[in-house]
This record gives sequence, structure tokens and C-alpha cells, in this order.
Amino acid sequence: MIPASRFPAVLLALSVVPLLGWAGSKKPSFDPNTPEGRLWQKVQSESDLSKRLALLELYPELFPSSPSLEYVWSELQARYHQAGNFNKALAAGANVLISNSSNLEAACLNWRIAADMKDPALTAIWMAQAGNVAERALKTPDPDLSKATLECGASARQANEFEAYKAAVTAKNPADRIKLLEEFLKNHPQTQHAGDIEITLFLTYREQGDSVKALAAAEKVVAHNDTREDAMLMVAEAYFKSGKDPNRVLSLSKKAIDRLNTAEKPDGVSAGDWARFKTAELTQANFMIGSVSFQTEKWDAADQAFRAALPTLTDPRFRAEALSSLGWANYKLKNVSDSIKFYMECTSIPGPLQQTAAKTLNSITAEYRIK
Repeated sequence: MIPASRFPAVLLALSVVPLLGWAGSKKPSFDPNTPEGRLWQKVQSESDLSKRLALLELYPELFPSSPSLEYVWSELQARYHQAGNFNKALAAGANVLISNSSNLEAACLNWRIAADMKDPALTAIWMAQAGNVAERALKTPDPDLSKATLECGASARQANEFEAYKAAVTAKNPADRIKLLEEFLKNHPQTQHAGDIEITLFLTYREQGDSVKALAAAEKVVAHNDTREDAMLMVAEAYFKSGKDPNRVLSLSKKAIDRLNTAEKPDGVSAGDWARFKTAELTQANFMIGSVSFQTEKWDAADQAFRAALPTLTDPRFRAEALSSLGWANYKLKNVSDSIKFYMECTSIPGPLQQTAAKTLNSITAEYRIK
């Protein structure tokens, strides 16, 4: 299940991104005795925005290989944005990133510009681009980066991470889902979605029928998550079948029962399906508790658990086992009438326990002289 979207607001931190004096495009020194320097002096002395833009536009044409192009394109990006010429501002910002692929301010400003254009598709593109740039720029951030730019980069990275997570967790094909989730964890080892991914991997392996990997994933889930009774019971059943660690079987089964008795119906699941699921899980948990308790001669616990499981035990093999165990537990508890009742029902179920139940029943009736 995918948690609610935690996308940052589109304009988060962008409304205060500075338009000039960008740390990623430090103002270069121009020699006033060179053609490049003289053009820059004209740019600096021009107060009219449209004329200033016209002069700035000459710079890339006249000096296409200048090391100062990144700064000039940054100026053009900011000035075009200031003038409301969003298309040219975006193009200028893209050129900044061609000059320096780690210029986070330019990427963030283009995200802001796309949002100002009220174009959702373009905004999503530049949000993603800002996130990609932030991945590089924030590994060793420039100390002169503004707080607004740092916040923008963090927001963009978070948005990119969520998009990748959403694409992975919603993949329809189970094999694709697993592959994408594993790639996501490799790329985002510190992700806040790690817990959700553990659950999704468990459910996906189970969907595939890969019991070995599903069990390994369930072990990871129950190690720190008390909300997945299905994972608890998968692990408990594995230990139960192997005969290992009965205390863990009891612990997980009891936790699963507590969870099932208080859990609300999940969204998207019908009341009927939820009721059937709870019944099946509670029956399984109580049966395992009854069996482990019986093996350790804890007759009261065995009696209580098997009685809880019995009404919904439909498989003849397990029903016969529960009845036989209830018969013996109640005999040990001196509840002779109940013991006889359980053994009598067990004798009516064809199978390996039928004759044993009949013999034990005869012994009990003879012992207590019941005809």
C-alpha cells in the first residue's frame, strides 16, 4: 500500500531564490581593455532592462568559448524571468546547466519559472531536473549557497525519490516491482520508505509464490513491525513446522491474535473478505498455540487455544488433531465429560487418529465406569 504523497509544494523555497549574485555562477573578472571586458562594462552601465538584455544576448554570440558564459547565462536567466519572458528564461537556465551541470540555483530557478508558467508537465520536468542536479551539488555543497537554494534542492531530491518509489511500488508485474524496489534501495539507502518497501517485498514474493524469499522478507518485517499479522504468522508457521523455537511460535502467534482483534478493516477490502481473512488467521494462530502448549503439557493453555480454533477448523486432519488434543488435555484437567465429548467427535472423523481416539475413549469410560 502506498502512503499518502509527501511531495513538497511546487513553490517551496522557490519564491525567495535570489535573482542575482548566484553562488554557482560567481561573477568573473573582466579586463576592461579587452572586447569582452568593454562589452561587460556596457552591460553593467545600462539601466534599461530591455537594452541590458539586448547587450547580454550579444555575449554568447561574440564570445562562445568564454569561461564566463555560465555567469552570463545566469544573468540572462534571471533577467528574462524578471521581464516575464519565461520561455527565454528557461532556455537560458538550460544553457547555464550545459556550462555547469551542478548549478543548483539555475535548476531551481527554472523549476520556479516553470511553476510561474502554470504548466504542470513542464514543472514536473524541472522539478525532476532540480532533483538530479541536487544529487550532485549537495554531495559537497558550496558554502555560499543560500538557504532557499539548499531547501529547494532538498525538496527536489525528496520529490524525485518519491517518484522513483511510487514507480517501483506500483509496477504491475511482480518481477518488475521487485527489481525496481531493489534498485531504489540501492540508490536511496537512507530512504524514509524502507519500512514500506520491506512490506511490499514480502507481499510481492508471496504473490509470486516464492516461499523462501517471502519468509526471509517476513523475518525482516517482524523484526521491527508489529502491524503485519500476516508476516508474523508466516514466520510463526515456519518455526512451527520445523519444530524450532516454540517460544517464538507462541510469541508471534499471540501478537498476531492481539493485532487481529483490534485491527480495523483496510481500505479497499470488502467486509466479507476481511472477515474471512481474520477467521483464517485467528484459526491458524490458535491452532499453533494449542499445539505448542500441548507438547509442553500446558493443558489449560492448550485447552483454551484449541477451543478457540475448533469452530472454524474445517480441514478434517487438523480438526481431528485438535479434538484429540482437547480430549487428552481435558482428561488431564479432570474435565471428564468434555474429554469424552471431544474424543467421541474425533472417532467420527476418518483418519489416523480415529482408532486411537476410540481406544482412549474406551479407557477413560472404563476408568470412570461410564457406560
